[in-house]
Amino acid sequence: MKKAICVGINNYPGTGNDLKGCVNDATDWNSLLEYAGFQTEVLLDSQATRSNILNALNNLVTGATSGDEIVFTYSGHGTSVADTSGDEPDAYDEALYVYDGILLDDELRAIFQKVAPDIHIVVISDSCFSGTVTRALISEFGKARYIKTDEIPPEAKLRKRFLSEEDMIEVLVSGCSDSEYSYDANIDGRWNGAMSAYATSVIRKGQTYREFYEKLRGLLPSQQYPQTPQLEGSDANKDRTVFATNTEPLPKPEPEPETNIWTWLTKYWWVIVIVIIVAIILWRIF
Repeated sequence: MKKAICVGINNYPGTGNDLKGCVNDATDWNSLLEYAGFQTEVLLDSQATRSNILNALNNLVTGATSGDEIVFTYSGHGTSVADTSGDEPDAYDEALYVYDGILLDDELRAIFQKVAPDIHIVVISDSCFSGTVTRALISEFGKARYIKTDEIPPEAKLRKRFLSEEDMIEVLVSGCSDSEYSYDANIDGRWNGAMSAYATSVIRKGQTYREFYEKLRGLLPSQQYPQTPQLEGSDANKDRTVFATNTEPLPKPEPEPETNIWTWLTKYWWVIVIVIIVAIILWRIF
């Protein structure tokens, strides 16, 4: 069995926190996984509540048997919150900032630890959990996928993995290091997470996760998107073959229509100049 859950949240309650590329990420990962033979479930925007995600993940994990492969992709805001479980002093837990609240890494860990032996788990997180950077790109071409919920002191330890390092059973592909942001990015006229856009373009049949990661690192970090994707997991899991089954990249989605008037003016300024010149000539003639 090969099953996957793809989550993407653009539209957050309230104002000022919305993103633009997360739904595209989720649908792109979903298309790739379906192409690779996975049964998929997609949760977008208001569907991506705490309870819906937790229920879907529980069903995914408990329904898997030996030899199965399961995948969880998440695109949306991330955050960091003070640890309340007491498992590490002065620690801050990473969390997914879902539609109606926070989903702690401890909660994800508890679900994944239910997995039966010999099941391969892949987690792809195109969000950020950084609490140590002070500057983020926010423009019409990029926005950080981070919501600050706690003021994190410099001496705090930021827990990065969904499972503890010594018994990490999944392969984790994340958009950035713990001192960076993952970006909502306008790439060739289409909004995506920078990591998701480049990752889905370099996956090929027969690659190991190490080989896939090497290709991804050839594209990120970049000058425009200064984020360093991470690949984490055991050596044995990193040497497994990625889930893609085709030897060519998926067809690139069509760019979305331009909706920003300033972007249109920047691109077609010469049309306006010609219209003005013609108008002046006709005015002088008549």
